[in-house]
Amino acid sequence: MKTTAAAAALAAVLPALASAASYPILDSMKGANFLDGWNFPVSTYDNTTNGDVFWATPQNTSLLYLNDAGRFVLKVDNTTFVPYNEKRYAPTLFSKKAYNSGTVIVFDATHMPYGCSVWPAFWTQGANWPHGGEIDIVEGINQQTKNQIALHTGQVCTQSKSQFTGTPGFDNCTIGANYDAGCVVTDPSENSYGAGFAAAGGGVFVTEWTDQFIKIWFFSRANVPSSLTADAKSIDTGSFGTPVAWYDSSTCDLKNSLSAQTITLTTTLCGSWAGVASTLEQTCPPLTGTNTCYTQYVINDASETYKNAYFEINYVNVFSSASYEINNSSAAQSHAAPGGSKGGDNSTAGASAGASGSGSSAAPSSSGKGSWARPVLDTSVGYLAWGAVAAAGIASGMAVVF
Repeated sequence: MKTTAAAAALAAVLPALASAASYPILDSMKGANFLDGWNFPVSTYDNTTNGDVFWATPQNTSLLYLNDAGRFVLKVDNTTFVPYNEKRYAPTLFSKKAYNSGTVIVFDATHMPYGCSVWPAFWTQGANWPHGGEIDIVEGINQQTKNQIALHTGQVCTQSKSQFTGTPGFDNCTIGANYDAGCVVTDPSENSYGAGFAAAGGGVFVTEWTDQFIKIWFFSRANVPSSLTADAKSIDTGSFGTPVAWYDSSTCDLKNSLSAQTITLTTTLCGSWAGVASTLEQTCPPLTGTNTCYTQYVINDASETYKNAYFEINYVNVFSSASYEINNSSAAQSHAAPGGSKGGDNSTAGASAGASGSGSSAAPSSSGKGSWARPVLDTSVGYLAWGAVAAAGIASGMAVVF
């Protein structure tokens, strides 16, 4: 019996070992040169999720900077008094390269944004959404305590029953199913997001994408493998164990579902998921009186509201020997804010595109098909998975569990 059990255990491990490969370093974004690997958006405000933010520019040096610890900080402005009908500055970045299958992305941070109305994400997106696909590696809202992973595809794709440690949600990745929620997997660890992530010293997210599978691991700081360092020259995922999420080609044509992926790092406020009252109130105090997410949190003095709304990043490393594409930000379509201005350092004065929760006319969706429709993706735009759920699913009474 012991021999049989051992053989069975070995048989279970062999497929994982066989699929493991070594990938050489291709790009490393870290330290003083962190921004060299990224494009800034052409649009001046969040025109895809109805978030109440203007996008930070390279001139916003109080929001984008290297700290004394040598980590790069991307933060939401919490020092400006924002008047009614204005938006608050926040960062979003798009990788200068779009990476192909046969790539491992490593994201190491000590802190990620969290708090009421806050909606951060670290994710990838293909061109011509949804046909190019999307991988949500890190995403959450408000005071959520666990990271939410998701895969979105333009063609029929479901999640296999491959072994992973996360808690599965919907298993249909196809756009149009379950209000575009995608194949959702929730990390069981409360160190994977929010205050718990910060208290544990952060951690490392590893995403391996091949034509056969997508695997995503999370290692809290105390459990980060010694091979995961800022200066690593190669990576081999074979010793990382069971991933938090696993999407397999046995039930999803990954080769044809994902085009070259642009890494996207963003934080928006309120918007079509975090700002939905019923969702907001699951982890935050009820809105008072006639307040919306925008009027309760975004405007006026937000020094306390957004004191934790920042990324503190050790590095983003990309390992691959596959081909890649160059993202040309100058070719991206611009959706300028009406009467808007990029402003100075972190100034909000004089820049107006309408606030989604203010009662004024909201900034238009870039697609022109409603607030949750996704535009053709380029370096001026981006969208996150659950906007559609918030706008359509919650409106239909669907529960969202954190």
